[in-house]
Amino acid sequence: MHQVRILEGLLDPITHFEKLHQSEKVKGLWLRIAALIGLSLLLAAGSAYLGIHTEEIMKLMDTVEKEKLEFAKLLFGIGGLLSGLLTPIFTLLFFTLVYRVFFYEIGWVRLFTIGLFPAFLLFIEKVLNFPLFYYLGINSESSPFGLGVLIQLISNQPFLVNALSHVTIFLVWSAWIQVIALQKMSDKTMKSIISIVLFAYFIFILVTASFVLLTQNLGISL
Repeated sequence: MHQVRILEGLLDPITHFEKLHQSEKVKGLWLRIAALIGLSLLLAAGSAYLGIHTEEIMKLMDTVEKEKLEFAKLLFGIGGLLSGLLTPIFTLLFFTLVYRVFFYEIGWVRLFTIGLFPAFLLFIEKVLNFPLFYYLGINSESSPFGLGVLIQLISNQPFLVNALSHVTIFLVWSAWIQVIALQKMSDKTMKSIISIVLFAYFIFILVTASFVLLTQNLGISL
């Protein structure tokens, strides 16, 4: 029986996924998924309580009624909580389902285990961004962990900036881990595995950036 160990998978993925490949059963996966969702909700609640990313709302303090302003802040808080709940679930399901198409021989539980790592690493990224957003007042597009800062120096195209801001060291780290995991549990060539993983992350970035821009255009801040 293989015990899912997040830290081992992050620091020594070769050993971790070799054990996963050789084991008949996996233990601790669903508990870790539940813990990740709970922590993500907690972080979202903290962000909403501190008013992170409410700058656009607060600019309206002198132009709208107090009741409308409080209602807007309430909607923002609800949206943040929904994002905290759905983001790890979406990330986990997205990679699991995409890899299921190409790696049908790998069982569902193992694919969910592989999909857990990008969800966890993107949560860690949010945790590290939390104090930067609060104290510096920057947004996710200006996070020092991604390419958004550099792209803003050469382009102001919203979709391009937003999409490339999702290309962070944590996303690259998770892709590297998944390449190793799939290589350990599949007979496909390394070239094929890298191509599939890059395709999956390309679609993930496009979907995520499109959704963020759509909600921004609707006046909903995540």
